[in-house]
Amino acid sequence: MLARVLAALAVFVPIGAALAAPPTAADAKAVAQCLDAAHNGDGFGGNCIGVVADPCIKAASGRDSYVADQKACAARELAVWQVRLTQAMAAASKGGGNQARNAVAAAQKSWASSQDALCPLFANLDPGMAPGADTYCRLQETARRALLLERLGAAVGEH
Repeated sequence: MLARVLAALAVFVPIGAALAAPPTAADAKAVAQCLDAAHNGDGFGGNCIGVVADPCIKAASGRDSYVADQKACAARELAVWQVRLTQAMAAASKGGGNQARNAVAAAQKSWASSQDALCPLFANLDPGMAPGADTYCRLQETARRALLLERLGAAVGEH
């Protein structure tokens, strides 16, 4: 049953996400450590968005290939958040029963459409105004979504 739910929910992860390289262990660890510190200190996990990409983007800014390099930096962290999002969707769907499963699936479909319409706009902006372009937009949107669904999964899993 859970396998069917995960397969159905995977449809709502943007197509580009499926083509991304898997996250490195170091990148996943950096995000997890930041989130652990935020949660343990009553902080906001949203402050961890960019923990991998931002220093990488800053380092890339001096290179001739900075535009492509900045997108690659964003893609590295995006891969981490995509894994977290997939796990969060599964936890929220599993713990909340049919109502949660259906609501999450419907919301993910809407969210994916919104992201697919919004983020490409960033690819046409001046790279100095939007480092990482559309990839950084997807990173931010995916991370926020993962954090939201992680919270929902934790709440419905407690009962």
